[in-house]
Amino acid sequence: MNRLLKVEGVSFSYGSRSVLDSVSFCAGEGEFLALLGINGSGKSTLLDIVSGFRRPESGSVVVNGRSQQEWKRREMAQQVCHLPQVIHADLPFTAEQLVGMGRYPHTDRWFESDQDHRHVRAAMERTSCWSQRHRSFGSLSGGERQRVLVAACLAQNAAALLLDEPSTFLDIEQQLHCFSVLREEAQSGKLCVAATHDLNLALTYCTRLLILANGVIAWDIRTAEVHDDKEWLSLFSNRLDMGTTPGGSPWVWYQ
Repeated sequence: MNRLLKVEGVSFSYGSRSVLDSVSFCAGEGEFLALLGINGSGKSTLLDIVSGFRRPESGSVVVNGRSQQEWKRREMAQQVCHLPQVIHADLPFTAEQLVGMGRYPHTDRWFESDQDHRHVRAAMERTSCWSQRHRSFGSLSGGERQRVLVAACLAQNAAALLLDEPSTFLDIEQQLHCFSVLREEAQSGKLCVAATHDLNLALTYCTRLLILANGVIAWDIRTAEVHDDKEWLSLFSNRLDMGTTPGGSPWVWYQ
């Protein structure tokens, strides 16, 4: 497995409040990581730093063997795609135009190729939003907008996909479909990292759990090993317990 991402000793504060305190982990091609933690634990901040949107106060991020600072912006966008938690709905573009923006790291200036259009259509069909391609982004429902944004990430075709709560606003079927698509991306050789609050989506689709607490990676555990020690559940709530589905997968229920 190629080590695509190395985060070492990353720290970050908002004023006097420390959010991340020397966070370190590595991840490689073919992995689908769930980034977990309670509200305010630093999940979004960490994804912002890994994507280059924020600079850490200390520590380093290495992408595909090169320091983050060594990549030019266009090159970095070919390596890492980032879906933030919040994107304003009043963007003056159609759904298809917005997904097409994911192709900018690959286009020749402002000219889109037939290959770009094929990537856009394939991504929108995979996220079930091709039929909304001519609608303005602002006219879409929250779930429809989210599918368009995920499609833009897929169209970008980066080596690593960082998604902050990608199933936000999605109904149950679309949540399952979204995580299925991300698992397929990982199985094709990409690295996927998704911040989520849905423990069962993480346990069902992801290969590994990274759990942030008190500014550090409190747990880094493979999904296949979560039954070995259930103590990690207490970081979320004392009202959780874990068992096994009829198919043998781990499952969390609420007391």
